[in-house]
Amino acid sequence: MAKSSPSSRSATGSSSKGRSRTNDAPTENILTLIHILSNRITRAFSAEVEPKFGISLPEWRVIMTLARHETSTANDIIAIWSLDKMTANRAIRKLEAAELVLRRRSTVDRRRFDLSLTPEGRRLYDKIVPAANDRYQEIVSVLSRDDLHVLGDRLSKLLRQAENINQDK
Repeated sequence: MAKSSPSSRSATGSSSKGRSRTNDAPTENILTLIHILSNRITRAFSAEVEPKFGISLPEWRVIMTLARHETSTANDIIAIWSLDKMTANRAIRKLEAAELVLRRRSTVDRRRFDLSLTPEGRRLYDKIVPAANDRYQEIVSVLSRDDLHVLGDRLSKLLRQAENINQDK
């Protein structure tokens, strides 16, 4: 019996073939695995960082973006992380209320608002980075450097394809 190719496999993962015995996750569908991995990474972050520092994953994504790009807009953050607008705006409002993020009207385009970290926001970022990096290393430690490179390349291809499909609609 011939194996099916990844592109011909079901999106539902309904077959029992290819299932992991340890967690019963359908392994024949890469998109299902990506979704499960995303959820588990979120839980790992939430268990480690959220209770310790009092910020959610969407808030952390805003802080990380502003730490890397000194000034960004809500739309920039939404595009980078593929966040839902309401989720991003809720995170930004909460960070602004906590005086971790500063929101100013753009001098270039008066219709938009620029976001940046406050000094307190930068301090929080600097406190969280070691814990976030430790969690990242713990998760990827099962992969070699080459595996990580190949995985990153393949995931980038899938992201571009999904973006192309979304733009066509």
